[in-house]
Amino acid sequence: MASDPPPPQLTERWADVVIENKSSHIFKLEVMHQYTGHEVQKSEWHILKPNEKKWMLKVNFNTGVFTTGTDNWKVHGLKKKEKDSQDFTESWRSGTGAAGTDWKKHTLRSEDHGEVTEIKVFEAEIQFVSKSGTSTTSFYRHDD
Repeated sequence: MASDPPPPQLTERWADVVIENKSSHIFKLEVMHQYTGHEVQKSEWHILKPNEKKWMLKVNFNTGVFTTGTDNWKVHGLKKKEKDSQDFTESWRSGTGAAGTDWKKHTLRSEDHGEVTEIKVFEAEIQFVSKSGTSTTSFYRHDD
């Protein structure tokens, strides 16, 4: 059975995602993005020192009159145990919900198409910054 074609007002868009470690710790970080109804898009894990910034992934989203989807985000982190250690032992994550339900909604708009969305990781919060606005959520230790 063929799927219905998208409404003519729907426009498929994309944005680059960059993450910046604004904390005083070394983290190994991963970003996940899911536009409603689409598969989860995941970055690789990247090690970031304090004040380091890295490109993580390109995300896809839709805009248009009849689109009802939203962009949902997760950031997972492993904090380096000690400066001279190679051990990343503390598990951190964004959001405030129970495991698996901690997606943060930060919806991308048409003006975000082809632009960079920055994710800034602070000591206890994460900011999602795009041309269309800024969203904030908590960032906390969550060892399994």
